[in-house]
Amino acid sequence: MRATTAALAAGAVIAPTAGAAGAAPTDDQEPTATKITATHWDGVADLRRGEWENLRPGPGGTLVVRDAGGPTTAYTDPFGDGTPVEYETGTWTSPVVETGYAVDESVTSWNATTPTGTWVEMEFRGRKADGAWTKWFVMGRWASGDDFAPADGSVGDIHRTSVDGQNDDDAYLFTDTFVAKSGHEPEAFQTRVTLHRPAGSTATPRLAGVTTMTNEYLPDSAYPGTSEFTLGRAVELDVPGYSQLVHIGEYPEFGGGGQVWCSPTSTTMIQYSYGSKYHVPAGDLADIVAPNGDPQVDHAAIGAWDYTYEGAGNWPFNTAYAHRYGLESFVTRLRSLAEAEQLVAAGVPLVVSINFAEEEMPEAGYGTDGHLVTIVGFTADGDPVINDPNKATNAGVRNVYTRENFERVWQTSTDGLTYVIHPHHVKLPRHLPGVTANW
Repeated sequence: MRATTAALAAGAVIAPTAGAAGAAPTDDQEPTATKITATHWDGVADLRRGEWENLRPGPGGTLVVRDAGGPTTAYTDPFGDGTPVEYETGTWTSPVVETGYAVDESVTSWNATTPTGTWVEMEFRGRKADGAWTKWFVMGRWASGDDFAPADGSVGDIHRTSVDGQNDDDAYLFTDTFVAKSGHEPEAFQTRVTLHRPAGSTATPRLAGVTTMTNEYLPDSAYPGTSEFTLGRAVELDVPGYSQLVHIGEYPEFGGGGQVWCSPTSTTMIQYSYGSKYHVPAGDLADIVAPNGDPQVDHAAIGAWDYTYEGAGNWPFNTAYAHRYGLESFVTRLRSLAEAEQLVAAGVPLVVSINFAEEEMPEAGYGTDGHLVTIVGFTADGDPVINDPNKATNAGVRNVYTRENFERVWQTSTDGLTYVIHPHHVKLPRHLPGVTANW
């Protein structure tokens, strides 16, 4: 499962610049805002920057496992029948990325397609100020399917999962987020992806892209206050509203709808906003039982379920699910609603993570210790138009929340955590000048 020692030692050193992470400040632009960086490797052209072991270019600019031979490893699915399965593997290891600041947190997300029986593992490691590397932290083990026992007797899908028990002297791993311990913050990092297929099989995962988001420590005291509205006009995207509450009681083995389905419900709103090309095929929904409608929400909750976390709220699992239906997707952090405006104006609605006490945002009518909603637009006064799935009906999902309140709770509770999901033809806007590139 490990890349060769030579691959790790020989990895080129890069800064997160265009081609690896989008636009970055020029030499005479010292970033003045919070340092958040999204480093992307999209398609073979970007993935060539890393080291390959037992991989080759595949369809659509992806990487796939080579046609024969290569390293093997055994994996026992902790949620399976206890039988170890032998897999052929191929590994991609990123160059060493110099962030230019001390990394306190990191989230890795990916775009990969995994035919039945195949899967991918994502890992992250950091290089500290003294030159020593952390261990490789497993950021997720992902299979896009749920066929655990194929009728033909072949190897089935693994149960997608985060990995507990990885904390050490350098860092904590909280489900999907690497958090450095004080004094052990990395100043550079590498990301590694291992593609698995059953030994002897010709099937292979297809890796289309990887994004690693890093950020410096963001204390609440760093919040600069309400951002200025930059658009000067009302903008609202045509995004369907889906209520998570209409699904209460459905699929109790996957959380039973309601409160725990805010993330897949929000992800589905964005997926379905881009047209029928990106919808879940009718055949995939045929066996979904959703008495109150919107079976696509149930499908997303099942398809993003993290069997260790026991929830559908794993951030990269949701963006990986969206890629299953042809969308490009990643997890990042935005610094303000002013940044969100740029993406929405470009036609990209956003899923954002928030938590708040009811008195902090009374217009919502509730408080929450963890929730995801969708930013679909802005009023002419700059207040965000929010599709909030925590409403009793689909008709009640669209809401306008106060800019000051919403931005404050978003920025201070999750440091602006955001899913960016879009078709390839909907291009992301340029970054605001003078800041590290975070989309």
